[in-house]
Amino acid sequence: MSSCILYHGPGAREAALYEADKLGRLLAPPFGDSGLDVKAAREVVHLLSFVPVGIMKGVVIVGPLDSSYTKSVKARDVLLKRIEEFPSCVQPILWAHDLGDVQGTIQSRCIERWASGEGNVEEDDDILEAAFELVNASLKKEFWLIPGIISEALKAKKGEKKERREGALLQAATNVLVEMDDPDRFALWDSIRAASRHRLPTPAEVALAFMGGF
Repeated sequence: MSSCILYHGPGAREAALYEADKLGRLLAPPFGDSGLDVKAAREVVHLLSFVPVGIMKGVVIVGPLDSSYTKSVKARDVLLKRIEEFPSCVQPILWAHDLGDVQGTIQSRCIERWASGEGNVEEDDDILEAAFELVNASLKKEFWLIPGIISEALKAKKGEKKERREGALLQAATNVLVEMDDPDRFALWDSIRAASRHRLPTPAEVALAFMGGF
């Protein structure tokens, strides 16, 4: 069975749309842009029970699920009851601005993915390679390697304007962790999330995150 995905961060809505395009086709426009109400939540529940025509997986996007944006507790409860179990032919993708403002019972039923708003990190081979190296160095406790990996990953390529890529590096690292089975990944995930949740992290804060300092 598929897992519900919850994107959070400045680029969460954009990331949800990109993920939907990769997985299949939207069954309806995204729900909740102006706040999720009971009527919209019930429509989502209906679509999650829908069997799409053709071989493409159906996708439903809902958000923002921050408590401050959701119009009623009942709307969240209606949605929560349905995302506990859903048919594999339909994929719910949720998003929020701030993970800390999302109902804990919803968080516990989803795979969390940070979305920095730095663009699609899956198309940046340098960032992906660095994220993989950082995660492995962290899990192996090879902390002395981390500053050098970060410094190299954040260098501007020749002829390119230097841009902030710290958030993209943290986003890519969470994507790497999703695919891993190492029991220490949970502590690293929490440290990375804490570094990236409320602000644009500095290179030093990125390094501290991979060293478990957050």
